[in-house]
Amino acid sequence: MYRDNSLIPKEAIRMAALGALAGGPRPYADVAGEVRQFAARIVGPSLDLLGSSIELLKFEGLIAPLAGEGFEDNARLQLTDAGWVALREYLSAPVRPGANDLNKLVVALKLRFLHLLEKDEQVEQIENLRGLHQGEHARLFDLLSHEEWQHGHLRAWIEMEIAQVEDRIAWCDRIAASL
Repeated sequence: MYRDNSLIPKEAIRMAALGALAGGPRPYADVAGEVRQFAARIVGPSLDLLGSSIELLKFEGLIAPLAGEGFEDNARLQLTDAGWVALREYLSAPVRPGANDLNKLVVALKLRFLHLLEKDEQVEQIENLRGLHQGEHARLFDLLSHEEWQHGHLRAWIEMEIAQVEDRIAWCDRIAASL
């Protein structure tokens, strides 16, 4: 984790693998394929996001084979108690400010597996996400307030970004109200 307890790329991938097993045991190849495909569809192909091995999760005791050994025999894997604890920790980790590919992946994974948390924890995570968007909103309005930078098409782009972040805030409000 970073100093602010937000997830590093390796931990985002670990969350994806642990979350993929949250529904029950699955073959090794299915978990590995799902993690790779989901991450690639959110952020595109990235060597930074291929680092965490399922073998390492086994070594750390976060997942365990039900039958078989691992990659070689496509073992059926399941989450251990320690794996559930780690998954809940990842789902509760803060998201860093700023719009980048890692944040997109972390938010997508949190939303994908949010249902695994208790209702009050789900609301807290949505409120944290709303706060992140509110910070982005304030930053964009500050940028808009600097008239000396408003040449070309920058103002139109900032206004578009503000509209998008306002939609995200409203979306968080709707999700929180539905929980």
